[in-house]
Amino acid sequence: MMKVQDMMRGYDYDLPLLDVLNNNEKDDNGDPQVSVDRRVLAGATVGIGLDVAYLAITELQEAFTALASDVRNTTGYGEGYKDIEEILRDKNPYQMRLWYLLYDTPIEQAITELAWLQSLTYRRGRMCNVMREQKLPVLYATNADLCEGRTAPQIITNVSSAG
Repeated sequence: MMKVQDMMRGYDYDLPLLDVLNNNEKDDNGDPQVSVDRRVLAGATVGIGLDVAYLAITELQEAFTALASDVRNTTGYGEGYKDIEEILRDKNPYQMRLWYLLYDTPIEQAITELAWLQSLTYRRGRMCNVMREQKLPVLYATNADLCEGRTAPQIITNVSSAG
């Protein structure tokens, strides 16, 4: 009889994201079960650290929500605007990826999509508890960890710091 530890060893934390990314099934009406937008957002999150993804999504979702509140309250330069401005200034690569993917999405829909992605990444991260309960190591390699060559940002950073 196979043990849970044996089944969970080497668990891929990106499986929930890959399941969404690869879901091209249709419902009874012939519509996609998962929208293309959600599939793209899930794909954009593959390889992003468990905590990094969840926290970055949460921060962006909260900023979008505050921005929508600013609009409802006719506040020109409110908390949401300042939060978005700070996110854009910090240029976190993953948040910038999400920003551009949601760039031309109506704000309320963007908030909904980010809340959905936040929930998905939360469930993804919760698997760490399952692994710990089974006394298995929590191992996750990000895209950056797996990169065999230098990336453009690494090259630019090295050139900038050298001189």
